Amino acid sequence: MKTCSSCGIGVLIEGNKVKCFKYNTEKDKETSSDACLYYIDFIYEDGELLNQLQHLLLKEQDLKSKHMKNTI
Repeated sequence: MKTCSSCGIGVLIEGNKVKCFKYNTEKDKETSSDACLYYIDFIYEDGELLNQLQHLLLKEQDLKSKHMKNTI
C-alpha cells in the first residue's frame, strides 16, 4: 500500500507525522498516497538513499516526459 511514510518525497518528523517536500504539508504516517500524483518509491544509488529533492526532480522529469508523449 502506498503511504506518505513510504514516499521518497516525505520527511519523517515528530514520530507519527510526515512532511511532504513538494506540498509543504504535514500528514499522518499512514495516510494513503494512492491519489498523489507525486508519489515515488525510495530510490537508492550506489547503496545510498537519494534525498527528497533528488526524488522530487526525478518524479517531475518523469511526469514531464509522459505529458510530452500525449500532446501530439
